[in-house]
Amino acid sequence: MGVSPLVAGILIVGFGTSAPEMVVSFDAARQGTPGLALGNIVGSNIANVWMVLSAPALLMPFVVHQFGVRRSYWCMLVITAAWIAWTAYFPLTPLFGLGLLVALAVYSLLMIWWTSDALKKGIDVGLDDDDHMNTFAMWACLLVGIVGLPIGAHLIVDGGTGIARQYDVPEEVIGLTLLAIGTSLPELGAGLAATFRKRGEVVIGNVIGSNIFNLAGAGAIVSLFGPTQPAPTFIQFDHWAMALAAVTLGLFVVPKTKITRLAALAMALVYCIYLYGLVNGWNVTGEVEGLIG
Repeated sequence: MGVSPLVAGILIVGFGTSAPEMVVSFDAARQGTPGLALGNIVGSNIANVWMVLSAPALLMPFVVHQFGVRRSYWCMLVITAAWIAWTAYFPLTPLFGLGLLVALAVYSLLMIWWTSDALKKGIDVGLDDDDHMNTFAMWACLLVGIVGLPIGAHLIVDGGTGIARQYDVPEEVIGLTLLAIGTSLPELGAGLAATFRKRGEVVIGNVIGSNIFNLAGAGAIVSLFGPTQPAPTFIQFDHWAMALAAVTLGLFVVPKTKITRLAALAMALVYCIYLYGLVNGWNVTGEVEGLIG
């Protein structure tokens, strides 16, 4: 289609690899297990930064200086802040879901407009003329993905529900761990592939696009089934982690800092600490309220 690698990373790779989160969340909400759906969304956004971004950087450190990446990051930050602020006081409602869908459509159109305008002004947006796949192969992969996604999503939700019931684990924890990591594997695979091709902008675009699509796409779907009140763990711990993950991403995107192996290792360690805190029921909100009060 002649778009830049950044746009490909955000609108194609990012949104495409987030399709599992969308389908899984839809299936979970339809089956009356909103905890799995919300855990999948929030947990995937956390894993996308601290797991998906760190793994490629451990293999090959990279720095992003591509056109438009900071604009996309600010859009992601606004949507993340809106999600956290809304759920702190209100349940997820169809009205909020509609607002998320509008935000997603506006963002997608802005990305295409920004890139088109830059091309007209002669700004280098990193176009790549190298074609790695013929038309038949592209449509064949698309068809396989369309058929396989709903089947895989249904199996994931059934498996997650079964584990929660058998071992008496809250469905939110299953969503935040097993489902979140499982549905983040496409992002991880795309990130590793982009790293081997020395496309750091696609790695970042993949993470930013996936996080936007998870909240504004999959989150909107869950909201349309609402009103849905998030479990206390989201307000007490997981939304704090999602906010910290978003800020972590900004430490590299805003100043265009190189993601070194040491930084990648630190992110992986923070993700392990997050999982430990999740399993052990950490309550950040309670601690903050205790300090203030």
